[in-house]
Amino acid sequence: MIQRIALSASLMAVGLATVGHSSSSAPLAPAKMCTKIATSGPDVDDVKRLELRGAASNVDGWTIEEARAFFAPEWVSVQPDGSQVGLDKVFSSFENGHSSPWAARFDLTALDIRVYCDMAIVIGTAEASAKGDKQPPRTIHFRYVNIWRKSAAGWLYTAQQYTRF
Repeated sequence: MIQRIALSASLMAVGLATVGHSSSSAPLAPAKMCTKIATSGPDVDDVKRLELRGAASNVDGWTIEEARAFFAPEWVSVQPDGSQVGLDKVFSSFENGHSSPWAARFDLTALDIRVYCDMAIVIGTAEASAKGDKQPPRTIHFRYVNIWRKSAAGWLYTAQQYTRF
């Protein structure tokens, strides 16, 4: 089941990469076949560290410089209603070079990280509560797929899709 989800996420990543390309664009170079799949090791550890930092940014915030180093320029989020949000929307919410955190807590409750050569797919769940929520705060549950790509500078957050449950 997880492998089918990972394959679907891979296909989503390929589809997202082609959004905005017209039929008159130059043909894409043939893809190299990647047969290496890792569920442990340094790349998995790096992606996990970044996933944890991304989750913490919902509580602690981060600077625009840190966020720009975290996100790939082509990053897109597919929202629960099917709409898309890009980096322009994310960065427009930063005030004085800092994000405004929305969560009192944001805990990753499950992470399945699979690294396929220079791409990583993360399937996870999270629980959060909003700042200023009534007492006791209600718990918001998320299930998500995050896609990462490896660049010369390290792993970049490329795409996500999430839903509440």
